[in-house]
Amino acid sequence: MPQNMNESVAYLKALKHTESPSDRRLEPATAGDGGFQGAEKRRSLRYKCAGSVEIREEGRDVHTWATFTDVSLHGCYVEAQATYPAGTVLHLRLEVNGVRIETKGTVRVNYPYLGMGIAFTDMSEENQARLRQMLTTISRPCVIMGPGIASSLPADRPLEAVPLITDPAGAVQALVEFFESRQMLMREDFLRILRTSQKKE
Repeated sequence: MPQNMNESVAYLKALKHTESPSDRRLEPATAGDGGFQGAEKRRSLRYKCAGSVEIREEGRDVHTWATFTDVSLHGCYVEAQATYPAGTVLHLRLEVNGVRIETKGTVRVNYPYLGMGIAFTDMSEENQARLRQMLTTISRPCVIMGPGIASSLPADRPLEAVPLITDPAGAVQALVEFFESRQMLMREDFLRILRTSQKKE
């Protein structure tokens, strides 16, 4: 029991660890027997998230709600004080980033008062497609530009004098409006936006 508690605390600390927005994957451990066995056995990449889950034990009508903090193609980890014993079959409705899936799951590991690892079972093809969509929304990099495009190249000349900013709110608003229809900002555009956003005196 103390070993299980230490394992669960280490697992939760790893989940809470701050990471960059563009790196939401939690690395998988070596494949084991296909199920959750402790915090380190996974069949597929896990993705950190903050989603809601509605839980109902099979054969019962009582629904509870909790948060799932990581998800993969094969299961998820649910943070909850009220947990179910390993082997319990649950009906799950998970939602994150506007994508909802419904599936059955089996509790594989239970950490009382902390949470439980759940392996998905009997998932329909439609929900499998939604799960892949969910993972795509979670794993999408949160950066405007990737490597190798124009903005990451070294500048070919010094930056022109930046205009005096007398209206910071106006400059920010102009930049927001620019990015409503574009994804990349070149330095010439940046300087032009700064110049035109300032009130003429």
